[in-house]
Amino acid sequence: MESKKAVQEQLTKEHKDVLTIIEITNTMSYKNKNRTLLSWLWPNEKSPKEKMREDLKEYFGKEEQRLTDYFNYDQAIGNSAGLAILLTELMINGTFQNHLPIAVTGAINGKGEVKAVGGIKEKIQIAEKSGFQFMIIPSENSKEAENIQQELNTNIRIFTVNHVDEAVEQINYLNENI
Repeated sequence: MESKKAVQEQLTKEHKDVLTIIEITNTMSYKNKNRTLLSWLWPNEKSPKEKMREDLKEYFGKEEQRLTDYFNYDQAIGNSAGLAILLTELMINGTFQNHLPIAVTGAINGKGEVKAVGGIKEKIQIAEKSGFQFMIIPSENSKEAENIQQELNTNIRIFTVNHVDEAVEQINYLNENI
């Protein structure tokens, strides 16, 4: 299509939700193709999903069946669910409880450190559209999130963390005070 406006109008006409419209350039297209080609040349290079699996296994010292099932699910990609998966496992194991709907995104390493993720704008939009009042994101994404909140005038309260322990503390605080 000729413009972002034309795309927005067409999607609105088709009753499709529009979060962000990005013009795909040849550079973006070739980046994805090159990533695929490089994975063929270096098959031992781990995908973000495989790396997340290893990091969670290192953190817990083993891999629970739930995690095995998740990682065997074909639709699971990327590493931004790492923090959410880790927190879920901690709740299941009785480390802490949560009774509030809180959106969570963040990659993690084997030491529980929370690392930056992509797509923050869309994740904030989806969380707010889904009715979440709170969201936990990596501290490395804080400036980006602040700019997005101002740009979109969102009401969701965003908390940033550097480590899973900080996320647990924040969730405990919210549960005790909200």
